[in-house]
Amino acid sequence: MTRSCLVASAALASSCASALADDFASLSASFGVTTVLSGIPHATTNNPDGSAINFWSPSQEGALASSSSLSNPHNAGADAFGNLYIADKSSHSILKITTDGRIHTFAGTHSDGFNGDGPAPATSLHLSNSNGLYVLPNGVVYLLDPGNHRIRRVSTSGVMTTVVNDPDPKWAASGRALWVSPDEQLIYYTHEYSPAFPGGLSDGACVKQWSPSSGISLVCSKAVGFRNPGNLAVHPINGKLYVTDRAEDDASGLAQGLFRIDGPDQRTRITGNSSQPTATDGLPALFSYISQPRGITFLPDGSCFLCGHKDGSVWFMDTSDTLHLYLRGAGKKDSFDLPNGLHPPLTGGNYFSQPRALTLAPNGDLLVVTNDSGFLFKVASVTPHLPSDLSARPSGDGRILLQWSGLFSRASRVQRSWSLSSPDWQTIGAVPGMPTGTPSSFTDSISPDHPRAFYRLAPSL
Repeated sequence: MTRSCLVASAALASSCASALADDFASLSASFGVTTVLSGIPHATTNNPDGSAINFWSPSQEGALASSSSLSNPHNAGADAFGNLYIADKSSHSILKITTDGRIHTFAGTHSDGFNGDGPAPATSLHLSNSNGLYVLPNGVVYLLDPGNHRIRRVSTSGVMTTVVNDPDPKWAASGRALWVSPDEQLIYYTHEYSPAFPGGLSDGACVKQWSPSSGISLVCSKAVGFRNPGNLAVHPINGKLYVTDRAEDDASGLAQGLFRIDGPDQRTRITGNSSQPTATDGLPALFSYISQPRGITFLPDGSCFLCGHKDGSVWFMDTSDTLHLYLRGAGKKDSFDLPNGLHPPLTGGNYFSQPRALTLAPNGDLLVVTNDSGFLFKVASVTPHLPSDLSARPSGDGRILLQWSGLFSRASRVQRSWSLSSPDWQTIGAVPGMPTGTPSSFTDSISPDHPRAFYRLAPSL
């Protein structure tokens, strides 16, 4: 039995002229304009007792996301098919914005609690303060359920199961940083420790990892000095873990910063603490203070976007660790004045307040979660990437192995047709781009009914 492979060409989609450069002007040219995806302002976001308001109502199910309330959202992600996912902490749910711009409940019941680990439909199981998530290009979603000390997985068929049940009795109902490897065999996450006495401050925080073979283990114990981790990401070049520490309860500001994890209980500071000057465009990150760093996402060359909650802005840090102001925001109050159609850099005024998380979607869009009221907006990528070296060969186990050189942070949709005379391209998978030097791959089962199959790659939506 033979099969042939159709290698994607420029006629299928435009290719990226080059990887995103660390030059700020080139970076700015690689993104387009802003679009507000969801969120509306509220006069207050807290109940009289100080707890956060759950703004979700049944009338929002299926409504336009652009006119729907969010409830203290903490993170967002996307799959390769154009769907967006939001960790909506105070509605105890994960929300999904489909390609028609409408919002739906994806996981959780909008009520705080616990009613089982599954497997069960994701919308039938309670979540508690769900404030972290990680989305794989194929639509599998991992989410943090800190109030229940769990990490959950939602399959592409909508079934939720518990992957990690962390029994640590001192895990406070907080934690928002989550990363999952492409093969789902390694998870990094963070959590804070409950106050040492009622009404006190958090008793520090830790960074942990989980694998199917080893279970839960510490990466950094609280002795390292983490207080209130915001988010984490893995560097595409050196493979190391980077963690932001908001350290909200550290009035001195000395514990705040971005850190690189160099080994068990070993970290290196990347941005300055409060003893350094306030961050300014063009300064080295190590000598710049970003108040309460919270969001981080890497680009293919190892540069990254950073945001600070009280700093209020989104920064670009190039590969020489120099900061460039990309989106200016406020660190106080709940203002939001970001029209659609603006092209960053936007530095002339405060367009939003208190950013929480940054993510690169599989198509390269920058997703930003911000404000107490809760807004999600994107800065569209204008440099689609489509590999030109797709190859196919039998793998020896009744399957076909496809391989290509992907671009980190970009995903490709794998499409198949049984004929080129009248091609009917069907999407059969979505695969992330891997770090430099590691090919992306996908396996397809041989069909006895079809002696040949043709494949191509399409960019993420």
